[in-house]
Amino acid sequence: MWEMLESFFFPPHCPRCGAYVERRGGWCPACLRQAAHFTRLALPAGSPLMSAWAAGSYRGGLQNLIRGLKYHGKKSGLPYILTVLQRVPEPFPVSVALAVPVPLHPAKERQRGFNQTELIFRDWLALRDIPMRRLLVRTRPTPPQYGLTRQARQENLRGAFALAAGAAAELHGRDVLLLDDIFTTGTTAAACARVLLRGGVRSVSALVLASDHQSG
Repeated sequence: MWEMLESFFFPPHCPRCGAYVERRGGWCPACLRQAAHFTRLALPAGSPLMSAWAAGSYRGGLQNLIRGLKYHGKKSGLPYILTVLQRVPEPFPVSVALAVPVPLHPAKERQRGFNQTELIFRDWLALRDIPMRRLLVRTRPTPPQYGLTRQARQENLRGAFALAAGAAAELHGRDVLLLDDIFTTGTTAAACARVLLRGGVRSVSALVLASDHQSG
């Protein structure tokens, strides 16, 4: 009943073009085609990641939803994000035993009130019966990666991640899906993957909500 009343007084609309749609979380067909591009991402030689994938295009309609969630706490965009994630193929192209989100530093998470990556993927993982575990921690705050060169990004993240207490036993010999909101150069995902591999996982693949990185 509440959803019906909400839709009557606040009709749902496409988050990209503003056109009215049938349900909250819906996109118009043209904008969904622009936003939802499941893509395999190119990785540099020697990457610790077995593979990396993006559910959609950052500038194709997901940028404002991600920024609204991260910087303004706008959780109203989550149903639209889930619609994009539901277009990820099933089964997932690589073996997955569990999912691990890229962690925020505790001070940043307290300030924001949540880890946006966990919110982005929570419902999608539940629909696919994939457990999500907080098995990585960020050991120190790091400056934003935006605008840094690849080398500067690597230096910025050196030693910034570690296994959570007791994580090694749960990770040993398993195939892990590393989750993040966006993929630019892959430096963050690579830093996390190295920690997970040292912890005994069999493989690490990455899935991000959005990227404009070229496919491989």
